[in-house]
Amino acid sequence: MLLTSLPVISCAENTAEFGDYLIHFNALSTDTLLPAVARAYEIRRSKNRGMVNIVVQKKTSSGAKGVTAKITGTGVNMSAQLKRLEFNEIKDADVIYYIADFRITHKEMMKFKLEVTPEGSDLSYPIEFQQVFYIH
Repeated sequence: MLLTSLPVISCAENTAEFGDYLIHFNALSTDTLLPAVARAYEIRRSKNRGMVNIVVQKKTSSGAKGVTAKITGTGVNMSAQLKRLEFNEIKDADVIYYIADFRITHKEMMKFKLEVTPEGSDLSYPIEFQQVFYIH
């Protein structure tokens, strides 16, 4: 079931809040990753590759805790080219990252539409944002 209420979004931190869940999201060029980080998580560093990074947390009495989730989504550019995103789960200590990578071009604006379903939840939460990618 898709939750239809709008999230509370903090633009500076790219965080959406849905009840007990916090969903952190961003998109960037993979060439900005440190080489050691890219190697460790098998992410191809390239000026022509972008990635979406999602972290899902559940609020608890002792703070927020990372939770697993099912994430689906797409990105579409201004030429209406659709890019289906396939997310890989990366566990690092207490944080669970969901990473999807895709091809980008200089000054390409991508509009992302994601659906996040935390494990154990019957609800899915919509995340929409956009990012312009610059190749140097």
